[in-house]
Amino acid sequence: MTNATIPDSHKDLFEKPYYAVVTTVMPDGQPQSTVVWADFDGENVRFNTARGRQKDKNLQANPKVTLVVVNPNDGYNWIEVRGEAEITEEGGQEHIEKLSWKYMGQKYYGGFNQWSKPEDETRLVVTIRATKVNVH
Repeated sequence: MTNATIPDSHKDLFEKPYYAVVTTVMPDGQPQSTVVWADFDGENVRFNTARGRQKDKNLQANPKVTLVVVNPNDGYNWIEVRGEAEITEEGGQEHIEKLSWKYMGQKYYGGFNQWSKPEDETRLVVTIRATKVNVH
């Protein structure tokens, strides 16, 4: 599998609080898309989810994933990242807190998220090992 890289021209799409859409594959083959918070760790695109959610279940069965970010100020400035997901619990809570500050300007648990507590769920960092990157 060949790794694809995020071009410098589009890294800013991950620095700003632009929402991403991640698509996974349901057990019956139907695509399933969800709006997520995403970032770039200098090498890979990442997003966060919780254990047991549909994205987690889909990726456990089939790690193929696509993530798209569109600049809300310029619909012709976008990036699509296709690849395979690697999932870890390590750093999951810290990652969701970092994303919450980026997107919402406040902490996640007890701030943006008033419906659950850290002990109620297991947060996951999903890293996309890119095999194809398309930009415009």
